[in-house]
Amino acid sequence: RGPVTASVKEFARLAQQTFEDPRGWRGGGVAFRRVAKGGSFTLVLATAEQVPSFSSQCSSQWSCRVGRFVVINQTRWRHASPAWNAAGRSLRDYRHMVVNHEVGHWLGLGHSGCPGAGKPAPVMMQQSKGRDGCTFNPFPTLAEQGRV
Repeated sequence: RGPVTASVKEFARLAQQTFEDPRGWRGGGVAFRRVAKGGSFTLVLATAEQVPSFSSQCSSQWSCRVGRFVVINQTRWRHASPAWNAAGRSLRDYRHMVVNHEVGHWLGLGHSGCPGAGKPAPVMMQQSKGRDGCTFNPFPTLAEQGRV
């Protein structure tokens, strides 16, 4: 949505890789299948200026989920976040994390905190903003997948 300059085709391809990765929600038994129309949710790449048009709860700074829309902020998609970059993490891992995090909201999960210093952050932790002693982690933990 908006004048997106990132490749939407590449966005769709990388998001599909995230959905198919066994470390993701698929590992907990949740499978996603891309469809031409309909479907349970719509994954959207939106310019930062357009993100708040989905809801007043959405910020132009971050990605969000509103109803059936899983909205990924193009600025974050292209550049990750300051906290992520300061930790030297890869853009690809950020992209896995943001898709997993926002889809986690669609699955009904809220934000979570760090379970302990040095432990992997739950994907539902707001890792874009910081990690509170946890290590950055782009995929749901076993507990988030319901496997613990």
